[in-house]
Formats: sequence, C-alpha cells, structure tokens
Amino acid sequence: MTQKASILVADDDDMFRESICRFLSRAGYHLDDAPDADRALAKLQQQRFDVVIADIHMPGNSQLQLVREVQRHASGISLILVTGYPSLDTAVSAVGGPVSAYLVKPVNFSELLEHVRRCVAQSALRRRLSRVKEQLQRCVDDLHFSEASGAEPLNRGEPTWVPSNLTVRSLAACLSELLQIRAQLLRKDRATNLCELVECPQRPKHRLAIQETIEVLKKTKSTFKSKQLADLRTKLEGLFSNHRPPCA
Repeated sequence: MTQKASILVADDDDMFRESICRFLSRAGYHLDDAPDADRALAKLQQQRFDVVIADIHMPGNSQLQLVREVQRHASGISLILVTGYPSLDTAVSAVGGPVSAYLVKPVNFSELLEHVRRCVAQSALRRRLSRVKEQLQRCVDDLHFSEASGAEPLNRGEPTWVPSNLTVRSLAACLSELLQIRAQLLRKDRATNLCELVECPQRPKHRLAIQETIEVLKKTKSTFKSKQLADLRTKLEGLFSNHRPPCA
C-alpha cells in the first residue's frame, strides 16, 4: 500500500489553516499543522514531511526565517509560501530560498492542489536521488576499503584486490534506479534497460531455444487450444520485439 504524502501547514490564521488541512486531507494527504514558525520547525525536526505550506507574515517568520531553517533542517523538502499582504520585495526574497510556489490569499484551492501534487512528486524524486547518492557513496567507501586491504602489488604490478560481488550489484542497482529516474524526468513510457545501456546481448543459445519454443507453440495452437499457452507464446514473442533483449 502506497504511503500517503505528508504535508505541514504553518499559519497563525486558525480558520485558513484548518480549511487547508480539511481540503488536502480529503484529497488523500496526511496533514499536520502549526500556528507559528517555531512550532513548525519543531515538528520538522521530529518527523518527515513532503511539503510545507507556510504563511509569510506569521509569528517567528518576519524575516523569512522559516524558509532558511527548512532548508537547514529538512533539505530537499518542497515549500509553498502564502500571504495575505503581497509585496514585490517579499516575493523576490522568497524566490531566493527553496520555494516551489508563492500564493496570495485568498488562495484558489484548485491551484493549491496542483502545486501540492507537483511538490510531492518533486520531493519523492529528490529522495530517490538522495538514496542513490548514499548508496553510491557506500560503494566508493567499499572500493577504498578493498583497495587499502590488498594494496600490495603482484610481481607483474597488478593489484591483489578486486571489488566484491555485493559492491558490483549495488552499483548496478544504482544505475538501474538512475535510468528509471531519467525516464521519469524525460516523461518516457519506458526506462532504458541496464543491459541495453551497456549493449549486453542475450546468449545466442538462449535466443535460439526461445525461438524454437515459439515455433512449436505456433504449430500446436490448433491442437492445444489453450489460453495459457497462447499467453506464453505472446510473452516469448515480446522478447523479440523492437527492444534489445535483456541479459541472460
């Protein structure tokens, strides 16, 4: 089951804050709220949020302290600022921080929902990238450790250390995740397969065996009128579609 995205609404206007929480809760999000910047920051330190919706002119945020503190305590989070007293100086200052949207009260709820949906997607993407970077850093650390553990060269000057299978698999997983992220950003229907990226051909004997199986299924479909066999043949034929077949 997909976990609901979490949103923190920080505003000293009780009626506005509660109405936003009710609206977004009905839209399927998990909501929490705070009446000022200090309590908003306290909640950010206690739990993870995907989006923060914050009023500019509320207690503790007169100099946009919340914008700067959000970046410090919850790096990568999306921030939507709202205000009932718009000014060009405030807007310019806000855009200089990690702000995804700047809205003027009374807020159009449909417009707010569109911004929230986009921000949730951006936060999820940033977290995926962050996890990939952390995994890549662990792989680099493992390689440094392996190199340091077996740094003595052989007679021919070749190093004695080799990367572990776990490190290699982790690197492959990172590359696959990056390909998925790239496809999402480019709005592609299908991500490039890692085997396609490195032009890894399927073993010829496996391709031949699959082709022979397809031919047998074609010849026997009138004798064995089975939906399961027909579905199997369709799946096998899919291996020989326009895309390069996966690695064996």
